[in-house]
Amino acid sequence: MTERWQREVAKLHRAELPGDLWERITEGPRLQPPPPRSPSRLIVAATALVLFVAAAALLWIVFTPFRTTVKTLAGSDVLSVPARGETSPVFLGDGRPVFVVHHEDGTVSVVDAFSPHRAWGFEEPVEWCPTTRQFVEWAHEAHFNEYGTWVSAGPAPSGLATFAFQVVERDAAGDPASIRVGAMQAPDPGGSAPITDPSRPPFCPGAEPVTFTVDASTVWESPAEAVAAQPQGWIAVRGTLSVASDGFVQLCSALEGERCQDAAVVRGIDGVGLMVNVLQKYPGTGYEKPHVWLAQVRGGVLDDLAIGDIRTSD
Repeated sequence: MTERWQREVAKLHRAELPGDLWERITEGPRLQPPPPRSPSRLIVAATALVLFVAAAALLWIVFTPFRTTVKTLAGSDVLSVPARGETSPVFLGDGRPVFVVHHEDGTVSVVDAFSPHRAWGFEEPVEWCPTTRQFVEWAHEAHFNEYGTWVSAGPAPSGLATFAFQVVERDAAGDPASIRVGAMQAPDPGGSAPITDPSRPPFCPGAEPVTFTVDASTVWESPAEAVAAQPQGWIAVRGTLSVASDGFVQLCSALEGERCQDAAVVRGIDGVGLMVNVLQKYPGTGYEKPHVWLAQVRGGVLDDLAIGDIRTSD
């Protein structure tokens, strides 16, 4: 075996390789490159899901109406107290208007801004007269003192409601500096007779009465949009009152003849009584003019419609 192995090794040493061997190797038959790997099922599913979500979001943006900003008069139930002898008109947490009165003796009262007299169902705000230190109803001019007690004129079935409160902070003199307002309290029961003398004391001699000013950006320009938004609490809405011959009452953004634009139904107003006793007898009264009204939205209609000298600021 050893000699044979040596002979074979010697043959291999003498063997000559072809000169084109390397070319044959490099140019020999080649396999086709493998096909590219297809994406996994997981990647395909994830991509399809992303495209579906993007398409759905685009359709929602295109076909869904723009959301309406809900405007209210909501303030706070924690209120600053003005200086002694001063009175401030403010809005509570639910938007209800009240006056904070810091009496000259250092005590404080929170007095409701709505008169107890509701002619034809309207809420009627009062204004503060600094010279007489009285509240005066805007429409029929009943007078109340700074504690809300009825004084003269009217009609007014009682005094103004007041609110309980707790002192949150006191100033250096020991007077209340801020208060937390609580529940409404029953008004003083004293009031005028149902029918009063048409003569009235001056509204506010020698001074401009203090009333409420509403930021113009919080005023609804369309009663229909205000109702559709279903805001909570008190709102301000600009409009013109429409009273049909059958007593049906609406608030319109504009009133052209009998055409009431952007209408919202108004509940709680005696439309027939208003028509017969006021609108037909005294055309052109304040009830028929465009106003900024205060109201609440309940059950798809306007409730507690309030007419008064509600001013706006930019």
